[in-house]
Amino acid sequence: MRKILFIITLATFTAACNSNTSKTSSGASATDTVEQKNDTTLVADLYGKEWNLVELNGGPVVLDSTFSKKPLLVFDKENRVSGNMGCNGFGGNVELKGTDGITFSHITATQMACPNLKVEQDFLDVMNNAKSFTKESNTLLLKNEKGEITAKLTIDK
Repeated sequence: MRKILFIITLATFTAACNSNTSKTSSGASATDTVEQKNDTTLVADLYGKEWNLVELNGGPVVLDSTFSKKPLLVFDKENRVSGNMGCNGFGGNVELKGTDGITFSHITATQMACPNLKVEQDFLDVMNNAKSFTKESNTLLLKNEKGEITAKLTIDK
């Protein structure tokens, strides 16, 4: 019995000594929580708004009768993104890094036959290749790996 108690005590002590970060109730380290809070504060105004696509790869997005809906993005605080590409809806994950890093992943979309598939495919490509963003007032710019602006989105006032 003493031997078992000694082994349990030793194992507990060893585990406690090897842990050098404190964990929050969600399992994240205290450092991760602080970094996430700072990043969230910096980009909080992205969340819950409809970001309407107005330019794509340097050209204007002209909404005509072939668009059943406005192409747009909506970010939520659970690192998800959803929206519409003009006809097909989509959803996926988004990771915001620091003050300007962004990565979209696992984007899935409905697959209806739509007349404006070129715009939809280009919008999907822009999301998949986005590496950074700039937000100024009611304008969000998505940029590729080279820092080139590939999409301009705005909020309706």
